Amino acid sequence: MKKLLFLLLLSPALANAQANISAWTMNLNGKLGSYWNQTATSGPPVYVFTNSADSADVLKMCYSTDSIWVRAQGLTDNMGKYMNPGSCLAQNYVFRFPRNPVVATTKVISPKVGAIGSLLNGIPIYGLTNANSWNGTANVGGPGGLGIWNVEVGLSEGFVLDTAFGAHPQQQGAYHTHTTPYRYYRNTPAGKHSPLVGFAFDGYPVYGPYGYTNPMDSTSGVTRMKSGYSMRSITTRHTLPDGTVLTSAQYGPDVSTTYPIGTYCEDYEWLSTNGGDVDEYNGRFCRTPEYPAGTYAYFVTTDATGAAAFPYYIGIYYYGQPDQGNFGMGTSLSMPAGVTSCLSPITNGIEDIIAAGTKFSMYPNPAADHISLVTTADAFTEVVIYNQLGATVLSTTIDKNNMDININLSSGLYFVKCFNKQTGAAEVQKLVIQQ
Repeated sequence: MKKLLFLLLLSPALANAQANISAWTMNLNGKLGSYWNQTATSGPPVYVFTNSADSADVLKMCYSTDSIWVRAQGLTDNMGKYMNPGSCLAQNYVFRFPRNPVVATTKVISPKVGAIGSLLNGIPIYGLTNANSWNGTANVGGPGGLGIWNVEVGLSEGFVLDTAFGAHPQQQGAYHTHTTPYRYYRNTPAGKHSPLVGFAFDGYPVYGPYGYTNPMDSTSGVTRMKSGYSMRSITTRHTLPDGTVLTSAQYGPDVSTTYPIGTYCEDYEWLSTNGGDVDEYNGRFCRTPEYPAGTYAYFVTTDATGAAAFPYYIGIYYYGQPDQGNFGMGTSLSMPAGVTSCLSPITNGIEDIIAAGTKFSMYPNPAADHISLVTTADAFTEVVIYNQLGATVLSTTIDKNNMDININLSSGLYFVKCFNKQTGAAEVQKLVIQQ
């Protein structure tokens, strides 16, 4: 049996410390992807709702003492409506995150092209450009550009992105988010901290646009996390935001109506005098609902109207040390083998989340309205069932070694904990409810 030390069921503090394990949107019921396919190649967009034959959300999550792996196909339900033509196709991603993120001593640039992190449903977060840069005479894609003046994605593509995740598919059908994942936070009640939306490849969490007014006081109300970036006051593009003086061969086009300020990522700079709530990496150290003791966290940045604001997810550099095996869309990564703990609910149906030497069993699993519990004599005295948030949904005493428990629960994933208060013995198993 695979071990999964699901300590979040044993201690609220440990539950918060394990948010990078428990927060992923696992596909628990075989859900398939779906999207609004934009079929028009000219004129007004024409949308056709399309059901994919491929699975949505996260299909498998594994972890070791120092890493977390996430496998997904880059799909979820009801993607769109984006403006560019294209279908959302399965991509078979594997992303890896540091389980215990650390501050980078030498900062690493977040990729301008490709993934820089992942939403909780396995949809990749892309970098700040549309993959085009200035080549001396024009903006061109790929290796044809110099990669010095990189076309900023919000100005160049923002109008085509959907209002679900600030996303769209590229030519190969890879659906990805560039700006702001509205669906995750648009229904958050006023005055509440924005929800967790994903993780950057350095392992630090990414939240929606609202955090606590006082970073370390969860009772202080909430405020929009304003970006500290602004457009530079320049008329020529001869220097970079960090002061680097370029050679004439590296110059960008002069600021004009054709190439207005904001055309390039390098047209922006972070200034402490801008009054932003987040640092140049687009985050801060603070308390959050999932990390009540505090963590460094990135925030999705928006303007006062709620529109996406540069740099959207993270800044030019990562705050922490990223796992660079993900760069280039994680093509060099695969799910680990060996003793690593895993959850893969739609492929296994049921997978024990306990150490070897189990002292209780239950059936049927998946279940609907009851389970039968079989325990070793006198091993346990009580049983508690928790939902994925760690909340108790059923609690009762164990009065015999073979007992039936009536349950009235919604479909989903639960955790059954049997324990003995006197001896301290405890075992946890996963329970799938299918109604």
